[in-house]
Amino acid sequence: MSLDFKQVVDGLGQGVAVVDRDGAVLYWNHWLERASGRRAEAVAGRPLTELYPSLLNPAFERNLRAVFSLGIVCYYSQLVHGTLFPFKPLPGSPPEFDAMQQRCSMGPVRDRSGSGEIVAAYILVEDVSEAAAAQRRLAELAVRDGLTKAFNRRYLDRRLADEIARAERFGRPLSLALVDIDHFKQVNDARGHQCGDRALAAVSAALRSGLRESDVLARYGGEEFCILLLETEPAAALATVERLRAAVAATPIQATGPDEEPAEGSFRADPFTLTVSAGVAGLMPGEGPAALLERADAALYRAKRRGRNRVVAAGPEAPYPRAAAAACPCPSSATPNPRKPPASRP
Repeated sequence: MSLDFKQVVDGLGQGVAVVDRDGAVLYWNHWLERASGRRAEAVAGRPLTELYPSLLNPAFERNLRAVFSLGIVCYYSQLVHGTLFPFKPLPGSPPEFDAMQQRCSMGPVRDRSGSGEIVAAYILVEDVSEAAAAQRRLAELAVRDGLTKAFNRRYLDRRLADEIARAERFGRPLSLALVDIDHFKQVNDARGHQCGDRALAAVSAALRSGLRESDVLARYGGEEFCILLLETEPAAALATVERLRAAVAATPIQATGPDEEPAEGSFRADPFTLTVSAGVAGLMPGEGPAALLERADAALYRAKRRGRNRVVAAGPEAPYPRAAAAACPCPSSATPNPRKPPASRP
């Protein structure tokens, strides 16, 4: 019985190419025709490096030599190399990538005479875009707050320590802001927790839209956010956070979602706006994460005491003068406890 194995190879859901010692194409299966947009007849006899100049790199050339000289199998990981062949995503691929994500391997093809001579090398190409997209989404879930899409506290703690170390090492500026939504409890109490969740998401989006790609927005706890402003002096950070404060105040928040039907005429259905208070601190020489956060927190406390909806810069003084609070003028009875202590944060 004679079997046509070409039918099997052409029917595989992955690419199969065979090349000679010089990398010239000897075989190009149907999957590769579809993925590359090149017919087998058009690539036959042509070096892969001519067809795809991006393969003119030490890793590809080294692996091809190793296959012929040592008879080993070489692997290309999507996590390490991203993509070997510069193919566009196939129809129906996830939108996260501009190029097909691939897992590839390269191995020897020996002479059928039994001599063991390596006469060619095969290259297998597997499209792993779906798996890579799922992995990326899982990685995002590990560092993001699900409601606000800001980074979570665990990521912030790690990133803050890293950025402080980098700023100290290279003598670069770093600023941090703590931002708290004013009177947020009233939103939950009067309009419901679903509305409160929408408000948190809207404030986060407004803050994020005014930041650079290099800046870090994280949910610090409850209705409080932390912003890391890299390569930013305190004066510039103060101006940036002031713009963010104004942006939040100008952001209308929808009180009801598409699946909610509040009573007709209820104020709960009306769009509304919120304000934020913020404290901004610039990194001082020798300062650690806790001290920097405490100075920003103290500035935020002062912003709350001064009437909210404002940004206050931190000074170099000792943070959080709680012990002296009794000696300070108390806020009016209409606004008791303008700033809850850190220990009570969710």
